[in-house]
Amino acid sequence: MNPDTANVRPLGNYPAAKVMGDLVFVSGLSARLPGGAVAGASVVDGRLCLDVAVQTRTIFDKLQAVLREYGTGIEHCLDITVFLVDMGDFDAFNQVYSEYFPMETGPARTTVAVRALPRPEMVVEFKVMAARPHEARGSSLPGSSP
Repeated sequence: MNPDTANVRPLGNYPAAKVMGDLVFVSGLSARLPGGAVAGASVVDGRLCLDVAVQTRTIFDKLQAVLREYGTGIEHCLDITVFLVDMGDFDAFNQVYSEYFPMETGPARTTVAVRALPRPEMVVEFKVMAARPHEARGSSLPGSSP
């Protein structure tokens, strides 16, 4: 993964993440890449093809990078809200999701069908809450507050 992938600026006026005490709140993560392209979106024979598995893996790569920046990792995720444009993609999404989180120990999760995301090439987005391990809590990180 390109290390700059996680550094894509949000499309709106909000921070990419916010720290409050021992929690990290990650704003909506999509498969949008630096330069504006969306991973898992391609045009084949004039038709837009969207791959939820590629987009989900890209989001997990970005999530790992963002959480690392804030002194934590996906093993500390507490809650994930997933927004899917098409519930027909649920099985393919869930298969990739299961590679990262076993059902018994993974975070709480809600999956919501939405009519659209900010870009038509986006088919999935995550909103995440994670804990920071004790050793990371004293450090000064972007978006943190005491």
